[in-house]
Amino acid sequence: MKESVGSLKAYFIVVSVLGVIGSLGILGASQVNPLFLVIGLIELGFSVAYLYIGITLRKLLVKSPKVIDNILFASMAYHVIIFLLSLSNGLQIVLVIRLAIVLLLFWYLLINVKRLSQEVKSNSAAPE
Repeated sequence: MKESVGSLKAYFIVVSVLGVIGSLGILGASQVNPLFLVIGLIELGFSVAYLYIGITLRKLLVKSPKVIDNILFASMAYHVIIFLLSLSNGLQIVLVIRLAIVLLLFWYLLINVKRLSQEVKSNSAAPE
């Protein structure tokens, strides 16, 4: 499936809104455990970053696609760290499967960002 700039833009905006909702829930639980405060703030930061990508996607694809890549790589690293922390409760196959799906999704996004960046650059360089 080939993503368009519009569909990728919508994806990042929807994920950011859902991320804000999720991180607010985690922050609400931070009164129970200070680790939830840290996790909630990190997830809120990623949500804001995804919203920024969604709003400025076309410009980022042309001028600085590495910004998108860096945010996606940071998010991948975050998910791996959360997975490793969850191993303290023992290895659970559900968490392994979840990590695999998340990493595949990020890989898919990275490929599409690279492709769209090349397409948008070539379209904006072509004479009209």
